[in-house]
Amino acid sequence: MTFKVFIIAGEASGDKLGESLITSLQKQYPALEIRGIGGAGMTAAGMGESLFPMEHLSVMGIAEVLPKIPKFINLIAKAVQAIRVFDPDVIITIDAPDFSFRVQKKIRSLKLRAKQFHYVAPTVWAWRAGRAAKVKEFLDGMICLFPFEPIYFEREGLKSIAVGHPMVSSGLMEGDGEHFRQAHNIPATRKVLGLFCGSRTSEVRGLAPLLIEVAKRVKQTHPDLICVVPTLPKWKGELEKMFAAEGCDAIITSDPSEKWDAFHVADVAIAVSGTVALEIALAAVPHIIVYKMNQWTWEIIRRVVKTKFAHLGNVLIGHLVYPEFLQDNATVDNITPTIEKLLSSASERKVQTESSKKILHLLQPNPNEKAADRAAAFIKSYF
Repeated sequence: MTFKVFIIAGEASGDKLGESLITSLQKQYPALEIRGIGGAGMTAAGMGESLFPMEHLSVMGIAEVLPKIPKFINLIAKAVQAIRVFDPDVIITIDAPDFSFRVQKKIRSLKLRAKQFHYVAPTVWAWRAGRAAKVKEFLDGMICLFPFEPIYFEREGLKSIAVGHPMVSSGLMEGDGEHFRQAHNIPATRKVLGLFCGSRTSEVRGLAPLLIEVAKRVKQTHPDLICVVPTLPKWKGELEKMFAAEGCDAIITSDPSEKWDAFHVADVAIAVSGTVALEIALAAVPHIIVYKMNQWTWEIIRRVVKTKFAHLGNVLIGHLVYPEFLQDNATVDNITPTIEKLLSSASERKVQTESSKKILHLLQPNPNEKAADRAAAFIKSYF
């Protein structure tokens, strides 16, 4: 008998999670039919064509969302209608809570037979703790990444599980910086600055210019410095133009086969805050994070967020290890001295690389089992 699953992911990191989860579900259910909304990874894994481009859901910030509310309403209706027609056994939304929870809530009101799950818990530990009680009204299970998260939902009566972070088994840990150096003819004597410009339009176009300016400033004191910029294929051409326009030489790669090598080749890195920062931490690359957003959004967020830190590595460890330059503090003058210090001080770098081991332990509760397999088993336990 066919087991039917509808999965929704709203951005690149969610597509990665969805791809792994689909593969794990296929092991649990040989006769599996999957439909949904996602990117290239989920499509290749067996979902087929996305209901609409996943990028339509990749919006961050209150001020950024408001102008697109009519479009969001239309996309929600389209997703709900597709789910009604498909009549799945399971609905899984991955991250993208603004969209995901509205779809899940609407589906619950229709009293369909599907069990409803969300993968990547909302950060109730950071802000809006009341969301834990609200999501119980329309979800059957919450799949968390971090070990401290399930308690927030279980005390509201929502069955939850911490599966660990799938990036641990993504191939990230096997990246080979020396291989990247050889492939791109980078001498062993030259240090590498990794620049991670994000995946959202607002990040790439809003923050890449800042990272480029910092790189140019650092090169004044480190003229042999090489910039390596891992990115998605859709941004490669635009970033090449941006770097060329500023006269900043860089190796810009979107080749999936050398992605993790490009992480490990960096001696020091600058990253847009988000999933990539945690990936860089696990790769044991000393780094700092930056983020800037619409000022109105920032003023609201800084008043409601309870956690001290933006970098998940700092949150997990409980104190500041990875420097954070946010909003008005994200300037060339502020960032440059910190990068120069990381490049020149082995002791500064060691503090960060030692912290990577602690983070790995927290994100991998069972080294012999993949996060996606634990998530799939959790879903199957409902049937």
